[in-house]
Amino acid sequence: MELTMKRSLALTTLLLSVGLITTSAQSTDNACADRVTGLNEIGLISVNNISGSVQDVERIIALKADEQGASWYRIVQMQENQNPDNWRVQAIIYA
Repeated sequence: MELTMKRSLALTTLLLSVGLITTSAQSTDNACADRVTGLNEIGLISVNNISGSVQDVERIIALKADEQGASWYRIVQMQENQNPDNWRVQAIIYA
């Protein structure tokens, strides 16, 4: 069971990094690596102990990016902590 969960997380992280899974909140959109070329990087969001599913985590990052005035964000690290459904995430935000 744990191995399946880790494989699922690894697959989700890979899909996020190449932009095959996207999410949006208000005016902020997730951007894959090839879409950020030429965009202005305006900051980094780093959050620990986010509870919930991968989709919940993505919504939180999108909202935080929107609050900081970003038009785009790209999740560069998403790691599940020792407790299931508890995440550590880093995302770059762009104008």
